[in-house]
Amino acid sequence: MAELRDLEDLLRRIQAEFGTRAAVTEEYARQWTELIAEHAGTADAVAAFDGHYAHWRGMAAAGTERALYAGYLLQLVPLMRLHGPCCTPTQQGELVQAALAHQDPVWQARIRGVDGLAGLTDRASGQQEMTRNDDAMENLGTAAAELSERGDPAATGIALIRAAARAEQAQQHGGLAELERATDELAEVCGSGALRPDEELYYRCYVATLRAEGAYRRKDEDALARHIREQQTALARLPRHYPERSSAEACLANDRDKLRMLVAQRTGRMPDARQGRPRATVARPAPGSGPNALIAAAHMVTGQAIFDRDVAGLDEAIGMLAEALPQCPDDSDQWIRCASALAAAHLLRAEIVRQQHAGPLLTVGRAGRDVLTHLDQGIDLLRRVVRAAGGPAHPHWAMIGTGLADALRIRAQAFPPVRAAAARRMRAEAREFGLAALPGYAWAALLQSGTEHATQAANRAMGRCLDVARWCIADGELGDAVEALESGRGLVLHAARVAATVPDMLRELGQEGLAEEWRRAGAPAPEGELADPRAAMGTGAGTGTGTGPDVPLRRRVLDVLAASPYRDRLLSAPSTGEVAGALRAIGADAFVFLVPGGERPERDAFAPGAAVIVTADGGVRAVELPRLRLDAPELAAYLEVGSPSPVPRAARVAGPVDGDPVHGGPQGRPHPEAGAALDRLCGWAWRAALGTVAEELTRSGGSAEPAVVLVPVGELGVVPWHAAWRDAETGPVGRRYAETGPAGRRYALQDLQISYMPSARMLCEVAARSAPGGATGVATPAVVVGNPTGDLRHAGEEAQAIHRVFYPAGVHLDARDATAPAVLARLRGGRAGTVHLACHGVVRPGGRHSAYLELAGGSRLVAEELTEAAGPGGGLDLVCLAACWSNVSGRGYDEAYSLATAFLAAGARTVLGSLWPVPDEATSLLMYMAHHYLRRQSAAPAAALRRAQLWMLDPHRRPPPDMPAHLANRVRLIRAQDLAGWAGFTHQGW
Repeated sequence: MAELRDLEDLLRRIQAEFGTRAAVTEEYARQWTELIAEHAGTADAVAAFDGHYAHWRGMAAAGTERALYAGYLLQLVPLMRLHGPCCTPTQQGELVQAALAHQDPVWQARIRGVDGLAGLTDRASGQQEMTRNDDAMENLGTAAAELSERGDPAATGIALIRAAARAEQAQQHGGLAELERATDELAEVCGSGALRPDEELYYRCYVATLRAEGAYRRKDEDALARHIREQQTALARLPRHYPERSSAEACLANDRDKLRMLVAQRTGRMPDARQGRPRATVARPAPGSGPNALIAAAHMVTGQAIFDRDVAGLDEAIGMLAEALPQCPDDSDQWIRCASALAAAHLLRAEIVRQQHAGPLLTVGRAGRDVLTHLDQGIDLLRRVVRAAGGPAHPHWAMIGTGLADALRIRAQAFPPVRAAAARRMRAEAREFGLAALPGYAWAALLQSGTEHATQAANRAMGRCLDVARWCIADGELGDAVEALESGRGLVLHAARVAATVPDMLRELGQEGLAEEWRRAGAPAPEGELADPRAAMGTGAGTGTGTGPDVPLRRRVLDVLAASPYRDRLLSAPSTGEVAGALRAIGADAFVFLVPGGERPERDAFAPGAAVIVTADGGVRAVELPRLRLDAPELAAYLEVGSPSPVPRAARVAGPVDGDPVHGGPQGRPHPEAGAALDRLCGWAWRAALGTVAEELTRSGGSAEPAVVLVPVGELGVVPWHAAWRDAETGPVGRRYAETGPAGRRYALQDLQISYMPSARMLCEVAARSAPGGATGVATPAVVVGNPTGDLRHAGEEAQAIHRVFYPAGVHLDARDATAPAVLARLRGGRAGTVHLACHGVVRPGGRHSAYLELAGGSRLVAEELTEAAGPGGGLDLVCLAACWSNVSGRGYDEAYSLATAFLAAGARTVLGSLWPVPDEATSLLMYMAHHYLRRQSAAPAAALRRAQLWMLDPHRRPPPDMPAHLANRVRLIRAQDLAGWAGFTHQGW
């Protein structure tokens, strides 16, 4: 067997012939392992390791030569493992310990790097758990840093390998922040000038591909187009013979198709097939190639075939994956990836053939049999994959489970009428798998480091949850429908709330060390110039490093919590019984999901809209709403023209706002049709949903004016449902009304007390909070903030009047002292029961901070910082956000993540917020009257806002005696028929 000098010569030869190759292709692996076996005189590289290891064990127990031999052998182990399993963890530990006996810092750093690389190889082959994989990453990072400090050229190779491995791990295991950091590390290595020119060009392509993936998740067309151009530039210079060139070309083709898909989603026009456009060639791996090469090539082919409607391409991918699958260790991550991809290819092929042949499956002859064959093959594979994946902790659990549920639902359609019972059983099985899959979305959101990444992880959740919910509604399983709908709502808020309470949960479980580790990590660092208010708040979360818990720490924490009684709180939707209990606690009669109609996953039927109603007595029922569609002309017109306010309190917005996508003409002026569009929208809202809901609740014999908590799904969240109107001649169940609104109308809030809530989970949390206001419905002391930026005269007057008349013992802050730290210091720890904020509100979709209030001195009170830093804490009763867009989500309709809901998540009991830029004078009167009913008539906050809005509707309204003259003079100027003046404000909480 080779002596020390022989091993050293072998390593130098490999370095001379192949260089530092981080891109390990199958061809490189074959050449390396053949050279190692030839040098050792063995049949293969695995046998070469066994011989070298036995020789090392026979060497003298001490001495430099034995340490060096162990180190050289360790450096060869990652290459040997490319041929097959070798070097057990025990053997590796022995070799590392022996090699580190050589007292040379550079040598020791290299050994730690090689130890980390060997650990990554173990993980790739399914032989190592994630904890050891994290240790391997840490070893690589330490080695790269130490070698870089000493100017050792090996640092570049180790850093590159670590960054590439981190990127791959993050892609496979769901850590979006980890993926971004790994991408940045790769870009830094690419710019170091230390790589071979062809390696640098290839990795520039790879970096652009990873960033394109992030842009696609964020639906950022401009960024995606920019990263495509970066790929094109690097590819134009990459040598034609470079082994991974075809993979880079296929990635570019797929990213172009992703851009087409984003454009199609925005415009509503789905892309056609390629129609003769050139298709990037994906080279089929050489015979005998390992599974990773086959899986990667099949993935590229499948991605292209989807857009081409290319059955032949899918057959090619199926062939490669079928060849790879037996080579993957059973139930390993590699096997799961391969089997999932193979099942998806079968199901895609079945769907394409199904679309190409009109008619029911059983009447299309050979094509029908082909469809059923591939459906059954895909279903059988996915059943096995679900068993192997194990549960929501697997990063692809939701995708796998809902994919299987889709396939079962489609397959059930193929049963003939005589097998109706079998079809019902298969539909039930689809519901079961679908519901079991949905907690995977909550897990994915909980795993992310910070709100922005949680948003990206959750952004597809509600679409799939809607699919499952529509199945449940169609099958009459309404409790399951509630669970499905709730599983996709407010996941980002939920993740932020859980993150803030993790230390307390861990301490309850006796995990003091893990709780302290989480606390030290701190909350995610604030963005750029935005001040961090946590020091002023004095929370534990602000005393750490400010980097936030990373993905490995989050994974460890989630594993502990998921094995504890906290599991249901983390992953499960509240039961209908829990929702009913929350309704009783807050004095409400019903919790109502408004579900728009849409295409069922079976794709052969359109599911009508519905209201799914949970009542305070625990009952669940659904009413069909055929007109409740997202493509309704009234809703589309409103979304097109934007917000209706003619004189906004603040016309400040960065980028298009979720729920108010077009802000009208220049300098924030509204579209001339905005007011009319809002009026028509509210008329449609009654016809499409609220009229039927009101009739259903009235028929049930509950309260004369039922208190309803609404959860509008998707774009329905832009609608002010409390302002839904109809002709006042008749109301629910034919009753006639003498009292009407302006122009002979009657509004929904005249029949119902309507509140809103981001989710049933948040309803249950808020209902569990005490009511410090007691009989008055609102607590003191109070903090009133008015015109902190000095450019909102009416807001300042409003705040001064509210403070002087209703809260004279409270604190009034203005442009002199209303900074974000000062306000947050007042909010924390029960120092403010009631908060009124009359100021600018800004929504910035897609940013690290999506919504904030502008306060004095250029400071900002930011939604994400409220939730990520655990918020103001207990004692905060009522928050009135008299600011624009304060209840508009910048993170997606179903996330419902706004300033208003951030205050709820941070501990407030009830919040008032706005859906659009609110008119200044009308807002001042509405807010004054809301506090009037709160303080003078002891109304609860929801009732106080409703009564203030009814006062605005009353053409004979009178100012109360204590209203200051400058406000009373405006009373007669209010136009009751102008919805923009009163309908924009909403109530959440109790």
